[in-house]
Amino acid sequence: MKSRIISLGISVLMVLTACQSQNVTKVPRSQPEVQTLSWVHHFDEEGARKWLEIGTQLYSKQHPSYTFALTGVDGGNYLSLLRTWAISGNMPDMYMIDNLDTAFDFIRSGYAMDLSNQPSLANIDERYLNGVKSADGRIWALPIDVNGVGVIYNKDAFAKADIKEPPKTWQQFIEACEALQKVGIVPIAAGYKDAWTISWDLAADLLVNQYVVNPTWIADIEAGKTTFKDNQIQFKEILGRFGERLKYVNHKPFETDWNQAQMLLAEGKAGMIINGTWTIDGVKSKNPASNLGLFAFPYSTDPQKAIFGLKSTGGIVVNPKSPHKDAALQALDLFATQQLGNIFQTNKKALSVIKGLPKDFDPTYIELDSTYIQRGKTYDWSSLYIDFVNQDLQKIFINAITKFIIDPSHNVDTCIQELDQAFKQQRRASK
Repeated sequence: MKSRIISLGISVLMVLTACQSQNVTKVPRSQPEVQTLSWVHHFDEEGARKWLEIGTQLYSKQHPSYTFALTGVDGGNYLSLLRTWAISGNMPDMYMIDNLDTAFDFIRSGYAMDLSNQPSLANIDERYLNGVKSADGRIWALPIDVNGVGVIYNKDAFAKADIKEPPKTWQQFIEACEALQKVGIVPIAAGYKDAWTISWDLAADLLVNQYVVNPTWIADIEAGKTTFKDNQIQFKEILGRFGERLKYVNHKPFETDWNQAQMLLAEGKAGMIINGTWTIDGVKSKNPASNLGLFAFPYSTDPQKAIFGLKSTGGIVVNPKSPHKDAALQALDLFATQQLGNIFQTNKKALSVIKGLPKDFDPTYIELDSTYIQRGKTYDWSSLYIDFVNQDLQKIFINAITKFIIDPSHNVDTCIQELDQAFKQQRRASK
């Protein structure tokens, strides 16, 4: 036995010596190449970006061969930039959409995957799938949150102005603006340097009137089936109320951007912002101690008509032409879990569409739930729009409203006349 061991040792030594004489290099086992998924979004708020970062980092930890390149784009230029990429064939692996109707060109050009049979949808509250579903029943995006549109207010500013409760009528709203102004607080923060905020300043009034009168008003105007002058949804009154409250916005609103407007509310220097519920994230990222509340835009003399708009439309889209589409679908599965839903609500300060999550993650939403949701004082604006699909018409609309804001008299009739003339000319030019 001993002689065998000696013999084996000599043999091994001879093999090693032979390898050394041939200068053999030991090659380490190769590691898989790391693939990068591109994900484009328009989130400006810190909490939304943090949710994306945490989620994608968690995915990369579970799948070490993948990493993400997250690109944030200004909301006002977002769709235009996506369309430019689509034309050039440089669409990202994943991207966000806000509204299905305004994104149908991406579906038609093959840049949106049909998600109808994906397992991630099983975790989504069925009520919130209509906003990402086409007429044929197919689903094109994974919804992420329930968006509201109304008035975000600083409770401490209201208390300083001795406003006991949020206004429920238009007259009460004007009285609240006067009370805030008397104590040196800007009643309404406006960041018109970012043009997209102009649409949203109108939205709370525009949407509820569309909901009550004609949900297809935007499409009808665009198609020339009706005009602004026809006043089908009381657009003249909507514009009149907008002009009336413009005297309560901050000084030089066109030199104030969205971040600065949010800071005014965060610091209690302004009492209100009229916009979407995503504002809560933006304001609290600037001042976590902000004592915020939400109330429905009180456009009527009837307090019962003060209802809060809630919806879920758009979400995460997967590019089926992506070489990483399978990994992107796995990422959807992760972002549809309760774990990421809780991270979303905690950081983005918004209601998630994922089943089984609590609504008491933030005091602002506790108030929204008790005042509006539980009392049935909400309306679904999933099928309602504030923007025109035709981008030329949208630019005309924003330019006309901008001119209306700058005009010291805020002349409603002149604005409506110019809108109808410009829309008519653009329709003719498009034929």
